[in-house]
Amino acid sequence: MPAPDPITDLVGRLERAVVATGRRRRELAREIEGDLREDLAARIQAGAPAHAAAASVVAEFGDPRALAAELSIELLAARGRRYAVRTAAAAVTLVAAWVIGMTTLVGLGFRVRAEDEWMLQVSHALDVAGPLVVGAAVLGWIAIRRWGSLAALATVAALQLGFAVVLVAGALAMAVAGAVPAAGTAVLVVLVTLTVLLGTGLAASSAGVLLGWGAIRLEPLRARS
Repeated sequence: MPAPDPITDLVGRLERAVVATGRRRRELAREIEGDLREDLAARIQAGAPAHAAAASVVAEFGDPRALAAELSIELLAARGRRYAVRTAAAAVTLVAAWVIGMTTLVGLGFRVRAEDEWMLQVSHALDVAGPLVVGAAVLGWIAIRRWGSLAALATVAALQLGFAVVLVAGALAMAVAGAVPAAGTAVLVVLVTLTVLLGTGLAASSAGVLLGWGAIRLEPLRARS
């Protein structure tokens, strides 16, 4: 059997340890392996034996788990900066859509039945929560951009996830239980469709960020096990 390639082994361990999407891990692995192969070729050209040169390259690279942890944090922080901006915009759009949509529906005669008064309570709660979620996203973006704070990112993601789930559930409940006049049907359809699309995307993005953050926090425990 051919002797194992220490560079291939090193890159494989690094790729498995990085917390990122499969495609991003593969891209990083190719980039790092390319740099290591160039270093190896230069050493061999200078007269070093191939195996000794490869062993030297791997030894100087350091602990792949330590580098993987650093790369994971950097990748999640970069993702967080994009996430905070996009989700703040999505939250603003949803809040504005609900204010405009509900104002229009009320003007067309929409009324909440006595047995559905819980919808008003949810609506009032969202009136307060919406601006808070947007503000938290802005503050989180500042914290992530200036200090790379993953705690701020996780907090924003948790708030956005809860906001999105409640909003989507409320929209679907209103579509089923709300006594909307015929003239307001089109408005309701647009409002619910927009809420489901943006809210589902917001929830998925937030859950992805939280899963990445949790994986990074758990990595030291997995390394010791």
